[in-house]
Amino acid sequence: MAENESVEKESSKEEKANEKNSQRVTLEETKVENMNPEESTQSTAETETVEPEITLQIELETAKKEVESLKDSWARERAEFQNFKRRSAQEFGSIRKEAVKSLVTGFLNPIDNLERVATTQTASEELKPFVDGVAMVLKEFYSILEKSNVIRFDPKGESFDPMTMEALSSEEGDQYSEETVIEVYQPGYFYKENEEKFALRPARVRIGKPKA
Repeated sequence: MAENESVEKESSKEEKANEKNSQRVTLEETKVENMNPEESTQSTAETETVEPEITLQIELETAKKEVESLKDSWARERAEFQNFKRRSAQEFGSIRKEAVKSLVTGFLNPIDNLERVATTQTASEELKPFVDGVAMVLKEFYSILEKSNVIRFDPKGESFDPMTMEALSSEEGDQYSEETVIEVYQPGYFYKENEEKFALRPARVRIGKPKA
């Protein structure tokens, strides 16, 4: 009997101890369960707050780089466009000059022939009306050329200019202080636009030069 009572007491003690342990574990689990949602929520909130800031910063840096790239691209394109305009203007100017020169020089020889006829001294009354008619045609030609900015020039008495004149002959004399045009064999023509002008045909002349 005494032995059975002792065993029962020991068993009762173990049950009580196990019960206490079970209660302690349950209490700790309850604490953990009560704490974990708050901690988890706080951690998630902090993560969600940090991640948008990082994403926004990355997007801003990317946008800045794109803006700088666009600025550089715009500057390059603008410079290339300006160069293209300059080259196009130069090329157009050269083409225009050549076109004008080609067109006008085709008329110069016929005009020279008309000038020779118009300046012919004739005593024949029959030919005089014809010569006068040629002179009138010449005036019309000169007017058309001037309206097209093509200028005829006769440099007799002027200083010799190798850029617009061609010396076919010369003479020396004490009366010349510089190279001077003393005779014009063929008048010259140049094209003028604003302040720019270029020779279409040089005047062919005879010049007087100072003695060496």
